[in-house]
Amino acid sequence: MRSIHNAVREQFSQHADYYAQSSAHATGDTLNMLLDFAEPKGTELTLDIATGTGFTAFAFAPKVEHVVATDLTPEMVAKAVELAQEQAIKNVAFSVAAAESLPFATASLDLVTCRLAPHHFQDVPAFLSEVHRVLRTNGLFCMTDSVSPESEKLSAWQNRVEKMRDDSHVYGYPPSQWDEMIADAGFVLEKTAHARNALLSFLWWVRPEKNPPEVVRNIRDAFVQLSPEEAKEHYTVCPAGEDFYFSWPMYAVKARRV
Repeated sequence: MRSIHNAVREQFSQHADYYAQSSAHATGDTLNMLLDFAEPKGTELTLDIATGTGFTAFAFAPKVEHVVATDLTPEMVAKAVELAQEQAIKNVAFSVAAAESLPFATASLDLVTCRLAPHHFQDVPAFLSEVHRVLRTNGLFCMTDSVSPESEKLSAWQNRVEKMRDDSHVYGYPPSQWDEMIADAGFVLEKTAHARNALLSFLWWVRPEKNPPEVVRNIRDAFVQLSPEEAKEHYTVCPAGEDFYFSWPMYAVKARRV
């Protein structure tokens, strides 16, 4: 059986160019929330974990002293390096690394960021432990990711649908579990916020060019099985002819290492 790390590398190695052109990753509310939460002063040694093609690292670079951006997938890192060179960003370095095993000294960083990625991580408690280890006392951890509702039924539904579409998906935790895991890792939660990603076209999101028609049908049927109240309240489902639009719930966290 493939490891989770191998599944993630296989999935994202094929889509570096797509992510490099994705406006949802390049901009958006979740990026602004991280910047607001971090309140960078210009002196921070910063680490961006699971940087993808580098957009979060690039947003922080003008506002901190230095950024190291890591990702598990070499192709993503290579594309991020290319984009940084195109934009003449000088204070960003890149490294291939797993979130659960960071190649940095203990207590060596002031700020760690992570955006739109932990639902792909093999071991979230290990990731949080590593973030705690590399941060200095009083350092900040700022994260945002898709989350599932607190309802066990809907959490199971959402994770099943995500896994059907993309087998590199591991688990989207509800906010209460994130709060508990972050506290267990030794952080003090200072601020949290709920948000949503941009509305997604189902026919775009389901990747019909990659997923077989049967999988596409099964995922569409899963959305149909939601009650109208669940579809509207939790996923903002909006019909559009043969297509429909929806969004995932998001959660942002600011936590301090004490």
